[in-house]
Amino acid sequence: MNARSILDHWQDSGELDQAGYRRALLALHLAPDTERWRQLAARLLLVGGALCLLAGVLMAFASNWLTWPRLMRVGIAEAGWLALLAWAFFARPDSDGRRWALFAVAAMSGIWLAVIGQTYQTGADTWQLFALWAALALPWALLANFAPLWGLWIVIVSLALQLWLPHAPWRPALSAWSLFDEINLPLIGFWLAALALAERLQSAAAPWTARILPRLLGLALALLLTVQASMVLAGEHQHVFNLSSSTSGAVIVSLWLACVLAALYFYLRRRDLLLLALPLFSVWVAVLAWVVGAAHGDDWLYPVSILAIAGLGLIGWWLHGRNQAWQAAPLPALTEAAQ
Repeated sequence: MNARSILDHWQDSGELDQAGYRRALLALHLAPDTERWRQLAARLLLVGGALCLLAGVLMAFASNWLTWPRLMRVGIAEAGWLALLAWAFFARPDSDGRRWALFAVAAMSGIWLAVIGQTYQTGADTWQLFALWAALALPWALLANFAPLWGLWIVIVSLALQLWLPHAPWRPALSAWSLFDEINLPLIGFWLAALALAERLQSAAAPWTARILPRLLGLALALLLTVQASMVLAGEHQHVFNLSSSTSGAVIVSLWLACVLAALYFYLRRRDLLLLALPLFSVWVAVLAWVVGAAHGDDWLYPVSILAIAGLGLIGWWLHGRNQAWQAAPLPALTEAAQ
C-alpha cells in the first residue's frame, strides 16, 4: 500500500484532520502544485500528439493506398520510421518525449512491415508478421524501459502466439490425447512469465499508475483461466469445443487451481488488494458454475442465489479485514515515501 492510500485511510477514519492531511501531503511531496500540473499538461499533450501522429500515418496509408507506386509506399513508411528515430535520438535522455518517441518507433516498425508485406505480397502468415514485429520492437522496449511500450510489446507477442497456435508443430501429437486443445498454453506461459518479471522489478508500494501493467496481466490471466475452468466445471466445455475426452478438462482445472493457489499465496504476502481479489472472485465464479452445472430444475434457483450473495459477502468481508490489518502498520511505507 502506498503512502497516499495510507493518508487517505487515516483521513477517512478520522485519525487525521484536514489540516494534518494537507501538511502530510506537502511533506511527502504528494500534493499537486503548479509544477505538477504543468508536467501533467505537457505529458497529456505529448501522448495525444504521438497518438495523433500514428493515427495520421495509418489514415494516410489507408486512404491513398492503391493509387501510390509500390516504391513510394515503402519509401514513405521508411521515411516516417526514420523521422521518428531521429526524434528519439535528439530528444533529451530520460525524458517523456524520448520514451514516447521510442514507443512510436516500435509501433511504426509494425506498420512498415505490413506495408512491405502487402505491397510485395510476400505470402507470409499473419503470425509471422506479429512475431517479426515483436522481435523488432524488443530492443526499443529494452532501451526505453517504459511501461506503455512494454504493454504494446506484450500485446504484439500475445497476438503472435494466438495466431501461431493452429500452426504449432506439437499440436497434432498432443491432440491425440485431446490435451491442450482450445487452450493456448504458450500464451498463458508467456503472460505468467511477464507477470512474474513485472512483479520482481516493481515494488508493491509503487503508485497505482506504475502497477497498471501487472494488474492488467493478472486480470487477463484470471479471465482466461476462469472462463475455461468454469466451462469444464459446468460440463459445457466438451459441448462448446466438441472435445471427446475428459482429460483436457482435468488439465485445465488443475492449471487454474495451481494459478489460484499461487496467486493467493503471493499476493497475500505482497499485500496487493486488487490482485488478491482476482483469485477469490475466480473461485467464486467457478463454484457457482459447478453448482449450476450439477443442479437441475427450478428448485435450485434460490439456493444458488443465496450462495452467490453469501460468497460475495464473504469475499468482501475477508478483503476488508486484510485491508484494515495492512493499514494498521503503515509506518514503513510512509518512511519509504518520505525518502
